[in-house]
Amino acid sequence: MVNNDDLLILRKLVFPRKDVCEKTGLYYRIIPHRDGIENSIYDEEQQVLTINHATAFDTYFNSLPLGKYQEYCKLSALFLRLRVCGFFVLRIYGVRHTDSGWQETLILRREIRAERKTNDMTELTDQLDRGYDTLYFTLEAKGGQLYAGDYLCRAPEVRRTRIAAVICTYRREPFLRRNLSAINRYLAGSKVLNETNLHIYVVDNGRTLPVGELNNRFVTVIPNDNTGGSGGFIRGYYEALHSGEDYTHILYMDDDIILDCDMLLRVFAILRIRRQEFEQLSVGGTMIRLSDRLTQHEAGAVWDGRKIHSIGQDIDMTERENVFSVSLYPEGNYHAWWFFCFPADWQQQYGYPLSLFVKVDDIEYSLRCASHIAVLSGIAVWHDDFEGKYDGFQEYYIKRNELILTSVRDQKPYTMFQLRKLIFSVMKQIAFQRYFLADIILRAYGDYLKGWESFYHTDPAALNQELMASCAPQLNDEELKALGVYFDEERYLLSRKEPTRLLRQMFTLNGCLLPSFCYPKDRDGFGMADLARCRFINFYKHKRVLSYDPVRHKGFVTEQKRRKLFGYCFRLIGMSVRFLVKYPSVRKGFRENLPRLTEGPDASLLNHH
Repeated sequence: MVNNDDLLILRKLVFPRKDVCEKTGLYYRIIPHRDGIENSIYDEEQQVLTINHATAFDTYFNSLPLGKYQEYCKLSALFLRLRVCGFFVLRIYGVRHTDSGWQETLILRREIRAERKTNDMTELTDQLDRGYDTLYFTLEAKGGQLYAGDYLCRAPEVRRTRIAAVICTYRREPFLRRNLSAINRYLAGSKVLNETNLHIYVVDNGRTLPVGELNNRFVTVIPNDNTGGSGGFIRGYYEALHSGEDYTHILYMDDDIILDCDMLLRVFAILRIRRQEFEQLSVGGTMIRLSDRLTQHEAGAVWDGRKIHSIGQDIDMTERENVFSVSLYPEGNYHAWWFFCFPADWQQQYGYPLSLFVKVDDIEYSLRCASHIAVLSGIAVWHDDFEGKYDGFQEYYIKRNELILTSVRDQKPYTMFQLRKLIFSVMKQIAFQRYFLADIILRAYGDYLKGWESFYHTDPAALNQELMASCAPQLNDEELKALGVYFDEERYLLSRKEPTRLLRQMFTLNGCLLPSFCYPKDRDGFGMADLARCRFINFYKHKRVLSYDPVRHKGFVTEQKRRKLFGYCFRLIGMSVRFLVKYPSVRKGFRENLPRLTEGPDASLLNHH
């Protein structure tokens, strides 16, 4: 008999849900039968999977990445527990990577007979030293019912683990209420996670949330000034550390993710049995694209001093070999804050994150603090795609904050790379007729060159308001028609496929140097481009261009202004000279004053809840 009292849940089986994801291929896979019998069906209301013929759990959420667990955690025993009713044939497979590809081995076959709902236990401890990267199982039955399942373990040491989850939000009540409702229900019904080891801090940068309504034993709402995502996360971190609750870890989560709350349990399980050598282990959740709910956007990333290299990007996670391949991913040196759990004592050792408002804050803090970032298959959240979003003012934060990042890091200055990026970024916006963004980029470089003290004393909310006000407003269809432009789907689709004319575009500065008579007459007097994914060719020999988002049905019109070209060229030359002269000293100032920049919020200015 197995003594269940000392067993820990490593991860539970999860199933598709309407409010999270209904794509069954992420949870289970029906094995085709020669007679066409393959209709295993999950009943969400009854929470039961009825299995007809054979169903495999070699999937993203329900396979077990054993190799990764053994790398980061110390396991002394392993079990598979299934809550079932019916007659089943259980097969368990081990998967390892070899020079010839993935090798799958049947390691156990047994029959399960349960006339009523029963917990069936299978010991897998012997497989811990076999070198398997992944374990998975299949169930074969005719009308058998699977209600739940867990991978359980024993560990020689169980560490005290208490997590403060911080969510920063700004006027996104529907998203936030959905997630808080799900978390409250989950914690109220959980036998492992409860108010003694997990608490949610919601930092309300918009001051629009009803504190009294949302506060409870699991949740604390903190009204805050609009200090951006980084300022809000810092505030939540500060409040958790000064709550007297002695948290061991901080979990940053975006407010607009789709969260399966079992991800909280999976992170908690890793941290409480982590090896001694991974005392400072952090855990990151993969982002899956919300647009199709199947495609992995990123499973960690590497910053090389100049740009981001995403790990495991644009991969269909319903393909079983893609699931197995997660175990081969290299360990990144940073992880985004859509779902990222790290040791609470980072603040004592390294200070708080830099208050960069938005963008690059997650990169900087990981590079400064993280020694190991665990990213395992089956720990993920869903998030809106970034590629289709357009917020022009964020160009300021991207450019300024990347300069600050390269300054505070002990790495090559990449001076000429930074200069080339300045020149290309400004010229690109001129070619796109977005002169307001050329102004914003020049301001970003100019503000950076004012040095660390100017950055330290900047009012982030006021700055953000100025940046947003300086951008072209996005207009709806009626407002665009009043300007004499409209969305034409056929022309829009053609603009996405229009072939580049590289040499002509280069030698004429994308047509800006051509006389007007060389320009063809646009139909209705304007060209078209995608708002977020526009291309240089979309503006080549066009006097006016409608940049449009067909999803949100909004856009704006830009107009070529040749005289501005020469004005920006002179400003660009001046900024380039200033950058070359001042960059070394400004960079040094940021690096030397990093401790002051990461002291965290001024306690005297906080409005405590």
